[in-house]
Amino acid sequence: MKASDVMSLGAATITHDASLAQAIRTMANHHISALPVVDRDGHLQGIISEGDFFRRDEQPTRLTALFGADANARVNALEARTVGEIMSRDPITIGSDASMEEAIELMEGHAVKRLPVVTDGRVVGLISRADVLHALVA
Repeated sequence: MKASDVMSLGAATITHDASLAQAIRTMANHHISALPVVDRDGHLQGIISEGDFFRRDEQPTRLTALFGADANARVNALEARTVGEIMSRDPITIGSDASMEEAIELMEGHAVKRLPVVTDGRVVGLISRADVLHALVA
């Protein structure tokens, strides 16, 4: 079985200059926990996940401080910051022709929960741990 057999096709993406608020809305709308970050031509630049909001967030939009603010202040703070400020750069990727064994080894070896699937530097899909598990029982 290949990565292309298991990946979620047409993964939702976002650009580095999008606001953190837009990233949160996109993840919520698609019921996902991460977004590949691409340039205008679809080339992978990084990835932003829910974990990045916890690990990399600094003042003035520290998550704990935001919950003490009113709704407008929270939205304004998240609109003022960009995805590029907290995204993970140089994510581990996999090609669409790679085997599932290779995908699992990459996920385990690098302790990542998802792999962008790329062809010619462009994101064509995403493989998550859930996708791997679903493929096991399908």
